[in-house]
Amino acid sequence: MNFHLTIALRYLKSRNKFLFSFSNMLSLIGIILGVFSILVVSSVMNGFDKDMMKRVIGSKAEIRITNPDYSPISNYDKIIKDIQNLPSVKGASPVSKIELMTQKKNNISSSIVYGIELDKQVSVTDLLSQIRIGSPDTESLNDDGIIIGFDLALTLSATVGEFINISSPIGTVPGPFGLLPKTKKFKVIGIFRSGMPEYDRIFTYISLKNAQYFTGFNNKIDLIEVTTFDSQNSYKTAKEIKKILNNKYLVENWSEFEANLFNAIKMEKAVMFLVLSLMFIIPSFNMTGNFIKLVVEKKKEIGVLKSLGTTDKDLVKILSFSGMLIGIIGLIIGLLLAFILLITQFHYGFIKIPIAGYPLKTIPIDIRLLDFLIVPFVVLTISFLTTIYPVKKALKVEIMEIIRDK
Repeated sequence: MNFHLTIALRYLKSRNKFLFSFSNMLSLIGIILGVFSILVVSSVMNGFDKDMMKRVIGSKAEIRITNPDYSPISNYDKIIKDIQNLPSVKGASPVSKIELMTQKKNNISSSIVYGIELDKQVSVTDLLSQIRIGSPDTESLNDDGIIIGFDLALTLSATVGEFINISSPIGTVPGPFGLLPKTKKFKVIGIFRSGMPEYDRIFTYISLKNAQYFTGFNNKIDLIEVTTFDSQNSYKTAKEIKKILNNKYLVENWSEFEANLFNAIKMEKAVMFLVLSLMFIIPSFNMTGNFIKLVVEKKKEIGVLKSLGTTDKDLVKILSFSGMLIGIIGLIIGLLLAFILLITQFHYGFIKIPIAGYPLKTIPIDIRLLDFLIVPFVVLTISFLTTIYPVKKALKVEIMEIIRDK
């Protein structure tokens, strides 16, 4: 075994020569718990982040195309035809968006109404797979049908087969007593549940023609929704689409038009990672104190090593190895424990979410390589830094001083 490593192990061991000393074991356990906690929490947050992204994309598609001033788009058929030639584009659908009031008897609620062509919309969102009650199709939607969210259905006390009224909050139709709001009766043909309560509460879907009736823009739409074959790289497709359209339109991917939501998630993860990283401070102080104590206790041995020709560089290696050994062993054990738990949860989902009605039944897991690279770097860096002061103290040991003490 390497000379430096042999001495380092001897300094770390307890008197029984089998395990580390008690204080070093506490440092080791602290590192194990720190590594385990950071990786598990980070992977769980990644899982929730991934699930959230899937739900947003399933309801709003991956890419949204609008006019820079958000004015209606007229030549949308040509735009859709052009972007569908891209190999990365899976589908595109025209959408007319307007805020209207929904009402059934005395129950009233505001709603964001999407006018869609159902046969195209199913290629860009998961609308049909989110349907929990009813079986909507293109024909029934065009025949004054409406698809509403689960929470909105509860608010209106409406179910499939019943009728609700939709009206514009501003009067635009001339009448004998002035301008009257546009109103139309729709039959509920489907109730969806996206897993996003805010979407289920305010989103409704009607045919594109009916939405254009309320907006007053015939053959014009508000936006085009696009989906790709790789949602993680949709920003690249968004750049390609923008180039094809000669930068005349605003092209945003899901991380941009839902920037507040995903930035909040990223910030939360960063803060959580920082807070959990502070767990390494306690074992690092403990390790520093142990090595200072070690230098004091082994002062004579260090002096003897120097008298035998051990250089300052050798002493640096010995103490650095001592700190790195604790860090590496703690890191390996922590990595293994975290990986075993995460893999088990990913495949078997034994940790449940005991919340009735919550869309997820088990804790989601998303293991990312970057987390398993950053954590080892942080641990090994801290383990090395804890030896700096004790090393400086060991280098100040003078041979002649030890001889006089004897």
